[in-house]
Amino acid sequence: MTDWPASSRPPLTLVTDSAETAALVDAAGWRATGLGIGQAETADILVLDWRLQVPVVLPALATDCGLLALVSLETMDAADAMLAGRSVRFVVGSNPVLIATELSELGALVQTRQARDPSSDERARLQSLANELARLAEQLGAMSEEGSDDQDGAALADRSYAYQAEEPLDPIPAKPPSAQRIRHLIAMRRLRDRFFRSDLFADPAWDILLDLTASRIEKRQVSVSSLCIAAAVPPTTALRWVRMMTDQGLLERRADPADARRMFVDLSDAAFAKVCGWFATVEQRGGLGV
Repeated sequence: MTDWPASSRPPLTLVTDSAETAALVDAAGWRATGLGIGQAETADILVLDWRLQVPVVLPALATDCGLLALVSLETMDAADAMLAGRSVRFVVGSNPVLIATELSELGALVQTRQARDPSSDERARLQSLANELARLAEQLGAMSEEGSDDQDGAALADRSYAYQAEEPLDPIPAKPPSAQRIRHLIAMRRLRDRFFRSDLFADPAWDILLDLTASRIEKRQVSVSSLCIAAAVPPTTALRWVRMMTDQGLLERRADPADARRMFVDLSDAAFAKVCGWFATVEQRGGLGV
């Protein structure tokens, strides 16, 4: 079994909700020191397997406890609503590489007892590397399940450069584009996948912004799970981007008033204005041709 670097960390009290979950944690190179929800209140990190069902009530937890929830697309929304406001990481499925990645982040968060600045260059670099690792792990897992041998799973996009575009010299009033125009642009982006590997052009942040902009204009509410689908990357990777963009103030989350088991995701007003400004500037300079 692979000896993951996590074993060199100072000891943490890691509790799982069942022996089966403990086995998944063990496969990721971590060790459960407690077993059963009855020990949740003493946990530094609690790992929950909610891939089939989300419980009605969350057990009593320490206020600074980190949570890792294994979910499916079907349980993602309910799990997200249940754990809102807590230090939580999600893994869609049970990939050991993804579990190890998220536990490492949670461990660092619990040990420092403070969140890192999501706007810092170092935070962005580490988040980019973690996103690429998560995406690669999910692609390799999918290849293994399908028995495919014609893809190398390599992620080609390098997001580590600190390039910043200049502010536009010709800002104009940002009139929102039509939702139909945005949906057409999204459809054109998806057409690339017919000719090239989809991960070559993976840009989940922009896909998320486009989908939420169109949804806002359409006055349509977007759940976490549907937004993960719109991101056009594996769902665990999409969840990491949603979390990072929320930390940066680009996205806002709110409870569904009709169903407490679901959270909706919206663009912040500032992010909506920026996307509309981009469309207006591009249109002024000749348009997208779509």
